[in-house]
Amino acid sequence: MKRYLRKTMLLLMLTIAVCLLGGCQFTASVEDLLTLPQMPLEYTGLSKEIDSLIAGGYEYTSPTSGQNIQSVQMVDLNNDGDEEAVAFFRRSEDEKPLKIVVFWPEEDTYRRICTIESSGTDIERVSYQDLTGDGTKELIVGWKIGTDVQTVAVYEIAAKPVTLMRSGYTRFTVQVMDAASSTEPANLVVLRSTVEGKSVAELYQWKDNSLSVSSTCALSSTMAELNRGSITAGNIDDRTRGLYVTGVNDRNQAVTDILVCKDGALTNVVANSRTGLSSVTYPYCQIMPQDINGDGVVETPDSRQGTERKTNDGIISWRRYDSDGQAFWVEDTYHCLSDGWYFTLDNDWHNRITATAKDNAAESRVTWYVDGEAVAVLYTISGDNRENRATQGNRFILRRQTAVIFAGELLAGGEELGLDENFLRENFNLIMGTWASADN
Repeated sequence: MKRYLRKTMLLLMLTIAVCLLGGCQFTASVEDLLTLPQMPLEYTGLSKEIDSLIAGGYEYTSPTSGQNIQSVQMVDLNNDGDEEAVAFFRRSEDEKPLKIVVFWPEEDTYRRICTIESSGTDIERVSYQDLTGDGTKELIVGWKIGTDVQTVAVYEIAAKPVTLMRSGYTRFTVQVMDAASSTEPANLVVLRSTVEGKSVAELYQWKDNSLSVSSTCALSSTMAELNRGSITAGNIDDRTRGLYVTGVNDRNQAVTDILVCKDGALTNVVANSRTGLSSVTYPYCQIMPQDINGDGVVETPDSRQGTERKTNDGIISWRRYDSDGQAFWVEDTYHCLSDGWYFTLDNDWHNRITATAKDNAAESRVTWYVDGEAVAVLYTISGDNRENRATQGNRFILRRQTAVIFAGELLAGGEELGLDENFLRENFNLIMGTWASADN
């Protein structure tokens, strides 16, 4: 139905544009032509249902974290091609003030199918996944009960919702752990602290008509450290799916556990056999594991050589790990988080390159040296006369943004190595916000 609205608007605007360009004669006014299409009746019915709840003292709330943060979300829960509506409310005077109301499409309207309630202060996050393998999606909700208490629950949507599991948690994610499978149901992985204070990851799987813990794996970081870190899902190879669970300790060291499912058991493939702790540690610089080179496999930023004056900028050596925990160097990048870009360095420069950074109010520069020879400079230029400064001397423009221009310059050492403008342009990348995380 959302697709219907978008397609209708697009066709309308295209028709207007084609006729205007072709010199068509109109008998209708421009105002008539630009009138929005009438809302489908089923959306009108949904609006009336929600209005009646608002009139009864409900007020909108929204999940505070994750990818699904709208107060009304349209989701095809039963895989029939039509979207159900899931709305999030708070009714403060109730014993259980948090409400999730599910509306089912029915002919030309929506019917309220059920309401899920909880005590607590917020809905922390929500996800929709098929955890049972029956082809329909369950509703996975993280309830924030108090300052330090959170509960994750999985609901089967029906007139009387069925609670399939409930557990305390610090973080949770829903992933298919088998990269080669397109039919297996998704798995719920819950990160939490036990009563003994140990950090664990619990794998929930559907078996014998029950969603329960099938495997538990110890983690290297405390829950507080994990809250400073990240969870990234991705392939280790073409058959194995992994979870890269990163914590950041008080020494500003990042520690990454790589969890895979081996013979049905959750296993940390980079755990030291003696200590049980991860062997993947590196100075934290606000960069999480990710598929840095686009090969479909997640790499980790295992080591870093910083540049003077910019502690979070520097040369990153990226490595991938196989399902046996063996590390393989992939490539080096220079990440300039302070200015929002990174550059893929030539593989021949590995262990041969250094960098220095200098900046002032309207211009910063990073100079690279290979075997001690200066080869290139990258500039971040702002200010009113940035266009002129971006092309002065031997500089050339790499990328423009609204208030900033990125420019490059080849030095004598770079020309001797055969570098050209295309090399700098092709390997220059903007950092586009936060990389995808596995948190739902």
